[in-house]
Amino acid sequence: MLRQYHTSPFQGGHNPLRVGTVALGSIFRFPSPRSGHPYRTVPWIVEGFCNGTLAAAVRNPVTGFWEDRYISGRSHLALVRCLANDKRSRISVRMLAQMEDEEMGGGRYPDLPDVTRFHNWYRNRSRVA
Repeated sequence: MLRQYHTSPFQGGHNPLRVGTVALGSIFRFPSPRSGHPYRTVPWIVEGFCNGTLAAAVRNPVTGFWEDRYISGRSHLALVRCLANDKRSRISVRMLAQMEDEEMGGGRYPDLPDVTRFHNWYRNRSRVA
């Protein structure tokens, strides 16, 4: 299971790396759109997150028009793939978080990473002492 760092929305608590609320590789069960489908729910897996749009972020000096910018870490849309027929779709991260709360699928993140170890603090401490 992979984490998504420096994202919005992110998990609460002591989370300096801003680990996201939905893990990559989580499997959700969506209701089947067809009534004749043999299963009532269809499994979908989270493959990735789309970059967010920062509307009217920069003014183009040549044309004078405002332009949008695409920024990583502002993931409001997730890319999901159906495990039954490999169809891909985009869905809001808020809906996935709501489905996790309702226990309709999802995955559990491992513990949050140790930031001091992530920044090699333990190596610097041994040199100073």
